[in-house]
Amino acid sequence: MVTVSPDLPVVRELSGNREARRWLERLPGLIDEVRDAHGLTLGPALHGGSCSWVAPATLPGGTPVIVKIAWPHREMYAEPSALRLWAGRGAVRLLAHDPDRHALILHRCDPGEQLTTSGLPVTDRLLIGADVLRRLWSAGLPEAAPAEPVEAAPADPADVTAAPAIPIESLVDVTADWADLVEERTARLRPVADAGLIAEGVRLLHDLPASAPHEVVLHGDFNPGNILSDGDGWVAIDPKPMIGDPAYDLWPLLEQVGDPYAHDDPARPLRERIALLAGELELDPARVAGWCLARRIETALWSTHHGRVAEGRTALRHAAVLARLI
Repeated sequence: MVTVSPDLPVVRELSGNREARRWLERLPGLIDEVRDAHGLTLGPALHGGSCSWVAPATLPGGTPVIVKIAWPHREMYAEPSALRLWAGRGAVRLLAHDPDRHALILHRCDPGEQLTTSGLPVTDRLLIGADVLRRLWSAGLPEAAPAEPVEAAPADPADVTAAPAIPIESLVDVTADWADLVEERTARLRPVADAGLIAEGVRLLHDLPASAPHEVVLHGDFNPGNILSDGDGWVAIDPKPMIGDPAYDLWPLLEQVGDPYAHDDPARPLRERIALLAGELELDPARVAGWCLARRIETALWSTHHGRVAEGRTALRHAAVLARLI
């Protein structure tokens, strides 16, 4: 049986969750089952991902792939549906889906460098991100876009072709739940923050998705670590897909390419970045800034709830900067 290292991020992150611990106990057996069912030769696990076990592998014919086995949770269920829809347009290509084990077999990006560590200038990285988003969003919505068929797994094609498509959640529903959690956590934890700032975040979590001028299939976690080089282009990995306002997707890219908060006046580079990306993607800069604030408030209360108090305070300070941009 495969041994799962306790040093992997997925083990460290999930060990404190009682339900996830049960999954971690089953994980070595799941890895063996996926390997045997699909005829894989596995490489060492990758040290990335907080909710999934990921490793390079090769198919029986020698094709290099990535295997991802996910802990079952709300954000991951629709990943195969979104990857099928995108069919390699801006996203890594899905080769096979093993729904019973929540496993994906994916095209292995080559060279697979993260946009985070590419060494490219900030503006170039932002424009690369904009191009990837443009391709993802161009796929349309599930009921309107023709999805390219997914190749069958080598060992058991029926597992793939018979797998039902999981509906992609609405951003309206997800952020309504987040708004409720922000209010509950604020009342319980009483973080050191401007009550009006938190209330504005809650309002935006309700109002922005409901007033979206149009909707797309969102990536949902579009940080530069989830953008990899492949051939002469770039693709996104690890989506947490939802259907909703495209302006939602930009926040991680805006904040995590370089560190705008290291500037003496962080509002200035943030404003410039928002203007650049909003212009490239034909979005309302005010909506982009509003989503940045709403998501910052949500993450601040999430961090505080999970005992990461210092992170929560930093997030609230950043939220105060973002509020100046709306």
